[in-house]
Amino acid sequence: MPVILKMYPKSTHVVHVEDPLRTPVRRALQHNVRELLRRGERRIVLDMSAVSSIDAAGVGELVRTLNMATDMNGILRIANASRWVRELLEHAHLFDLLGGTAEVRQRLA
Repeated sequence: MPVILKMYPKSTHVVHVEDPLRTPVRRALQHNVRELLRRGERRIVLDMSAVSSIDAAGVGELVRTLNMATDMNGILRIANASRWVRELLEHAHLFDLLGGTAEVRQRLA
């Protein structure tokens, strides 16, 4: 899964997640977020606009990445999830936990 990092203003770093988040999960997302946290970044947004699908393994990867960020006093949020990804995360009661709200999307503008 290619992950592209791009800096945005207001100390928020956006990680553009591309390709499906599904089995097999290669942990690239966790690795890149961990590197940002080690550099001292604490506000990270996952731009999910290029994620075409997600399965239980992908949801698990998001939860592990969220827990890692929280453990390191970071804030991890998602933005721009497709309708299908959003519905799956809402069904799992994770969408609000991951901050998939209009407020996060506005910060990207």
